[in-house]
Amino acid sequence: MSSSKEKNRRILVIDDEADVLEFLRIYLETMGWEVTAVPTVAAAFEALANAPYFLVITDIAMPEMDGYELVDAVKEKGYQCRFALMTGFGYNPKHTIIKINKTIKFPCLFKPFNREKVMDAVNEAFALYHSDMGDTAN
Repeated sequence: MSSSKEKNRRILVIDDEADVLEFLRIYLETMGWEVTAVPTVAAAFEALANAPYFLVITDIAMPEMDGYELVDAVKEKGYQCRFALMTGFGYNPKHTIIKINKTIKFPCLFKPFNREKVMDAVNEAFALYHSDMGDTAN
């Protein structure tokens, strides 16, 4: 477990869809970020154990555990990072947006992605992570 923070440009992307991982990896790397893209929760925890990430972008609907459970597990293990959730289900006021805004307050990225919104979420997470050396795990 690594709970120490350092200035970094690393983003961890977790999704069970290969095309989503590939798109985000290529797009974010093109924008200058260091990206690790993994298809499973187990691979995500392995990556987190090996390097600190300022941002974890995770799909909400995954087979091993959902994105909300993943965020809780990452926090429980003491990893210091920001989070963004993504979904292919679109806007549903009874599910995604309400849960995110009222309980855990993370940005939600909708598939297909709006590139500007992805970069806004990444830039905000980077600034928040590096601006406060205290608890920034949301």
